Amino acid sequence: MMNQAPGKNRLWFVFGGIAAALALAILALVFLVDINRYKPRLESAASDALGLEVRIRGEMNIEFFPSLGFSLADLEVKRDSEEVLRVDKVNARLKVLPLLWGQVRIRGLRFVRPSLPIQRTSGGPFDFDRYLYRPLRKVREGLPGTFDRLEEIFATGGKVSYLSHDHATRIDADGIDLAIRDIVFRGTFGEDPFRNVSFTGTVKVARAAIGNAEGSNIDCGLKAKNGNYEIQPVTLQAFGGTGGGSMWVHLAESIPLIQAQYSLKGFRVEQLFAGFGRTRGVLTGTADLSANLFMKGEHPNEFAGTVTGGVSWTGNDLASLDFDPDAILLAAGEEKRIPFARMAAFLLLPGPLFTTAAGELSGRDILKNAEGKGTVRTLASAWTVENGVFEAKDVAFATKRHRIALTGRIDLPSERFDDVTVALVDDRGCALTGQTIRGPFRLFRVEAAPVSPRKAPPGKTPMGKSNEAIPREECEVFYAGSVPPPE
Repeated sequence: MMNQAPGKNRLWFVFGGIAAALALAILALVFLVDINRYKPRLESAASDALGLEVRIRGEMNIEFFPSLGFSLADLEVKRDSEEVLRVDKVNARLKVLPLLWGQVRIRGLRFVRPSLPIQRTSGGPFDFDRYLYRPLRKVREGLPGTFDRLEEIFATGGKVSYLSHDHATRIDADGIDLAIRDIVFRGTFGEDPFRNVSFTGTVKVARAAIGNAEGSNIDCGLKAKNGNYEIQPVTLQAFGGTGGGSMWVHLAESIPLIQAQYSLKGFRVEQLFAGFGRTRGVLTGTADLSANLFMKGEHPNEFAGTVTGGVSWTGNDLASLDFDPDAILLAAGEEKRIPFARMAAFLLLPGPLFTTAAGELSGRDILKNAEGKGTVRTLASAWTVENGVFEAKDVAFATKRHRIALTGRIDLPSERFDDVTVALVDDRGCALTGQTIRGPFRLFRVEAAPVSPRKAPPGKTPMGKSNEAIPREECEVFYAGSVPPPE
């Protein structure tokens, strides 16, 4: 024991000497070196590494609390005079020991109020290869080991915007707080970095808007491994309701795959309609929406033709703002004209998928004396979808006196109605009268639909109501879904 003491003391002296030398080096670096003298050199090196124009408009400072590092103020990144990124402040934390061997290893990065203005390119709203993949590959190649493993990347108060000539496709998100930890890049420099990265983290967005559609208090967890990304759980508030769900993005496959599950409870129907450009055939009230969809493609334009899964929305005690379905149906015995196309527009999904189809249906039937406010007591609109073709599974609504149901398919990739039949049905689900809609959304044609045979008493018995005193013939049931007949 006595012999080990001198050895231990010498070891402590060695460590103490290294620590003291390191402390003196840091102090000399902080107090004697004017780091701003190296700003042009750093800008040039960063520009060469990224293949972009990097400028530091503000001051550079060395920082040693909470750990050794440096900060840059007012960082600007451009390409061909086009702003790619602007950050109010960047903090970089460094690993201390590699500095003794003249190596720079970054532990973590923090971006304060980053702003990302997205410009449309020939490849779409954002050229990922030009502004993200290629710069990252160049940095990893030019500074080997520097960014292969990071402890953390933080961003606070961020903003993303995409300005488009089409107002419906503009994107604006602000109040973005991002926290990503344990970032590891694997693979060679030439490989797609997002297929070879792993990390965990969270993201929060105070407000996000796409066109007129807005959401707030968005919060989700992030996880990436071997090209598979999990975004869950996702919570947000939108259109007066509260939503939640999850998303999986699989980049490990040759063609990227996306699976999304989502529900929105208690949303205001009129707000969702207005958010995606629906101005006619509008309902008002609260409803619930749910979706479980799968899609794939190398470009967003390919998603529409691959969407598969199911989506539905339901509501009770809704009001129609454009016309009163009961008043029109009660008068149909005299006028012999029912606006089935406009009633079909009620039943289409109130989000972006069917905006064009619903707009065309709503504009076809313009009736005199049809204005007014009606009541929709119950509505169900459930669809299955395969490769972008939506097929009605349980689609109907009931008013105080009548029930309208819909069958058929809507082909979104081709923008066509495929034998969409809308019919007035009685308490047995038999079709009393109806129309079939076929053809392109903007040039569809309407034909009388075959109806089930039924005996009816003379007079003005409300359509859709049966009379038990009159024997009824058998019929082929047109609708047997969840919407009950009027009482």
